[in-house]
Amino acid sequence: MIHPRPRTLTAAVIAALVLITLSAGIASAQMQIGPNEHFIGFVNGSRARPVVLTVCPGPARRGRMGAVVGGQSMLVAEVTHARGFTGPLSQVYAWFVPRRGEKTPTMLTFSTYGEPQDIPTTVRVPCGGRGRVEFSSCPYLAPCVYGWTPDVVRVRFGNIAV
Repeated sequence: MIHPRPRTLTAAVIAALVLITLSAGIASAQMQIGPNEHFIGFVNGSRARPVVLTVCPGPARRGRMGAVVGGQSMLVAEVTHARGFTGPLSQVYAWFVPRRGEKTPTMLTFSTYGEPQDIPTTVRVPCGGRGRVEFSSCPYLAPCVYGWTPDVVRVRFGNIAV
């Protein structure tokens, strides 16, 4: 019986992971964002309804806002095909889409793919329920040029003070 050497097995696993990543069409980290590129956004490392933790002490009530818990992040990745498209622009902005009557959201600005940015703990979001994070090469409510398309990640808010 042939037993693979640990080094050979490790190298094979690493090669397989690299191949899977490349076949998924995601660009490697630390590449500058450029014009006419497709992108996707991630919240806390996920696109599948990630949970954004909040701190909302006291009684729960509808429409209540609270602070985002520290240590959470957003990230932008370049992909071969996706809804998000930079158009002629070379940055991507991300923000929690505000509900009617809420203040202008805090935006994160990305100029490089694959570099996560912390969500500031000063950002206020609903204490519970669902929301959206928009990743766009056009800033929030700014008049913009033709050709850009945003990417939206649907999120859930979870209050850790309950």
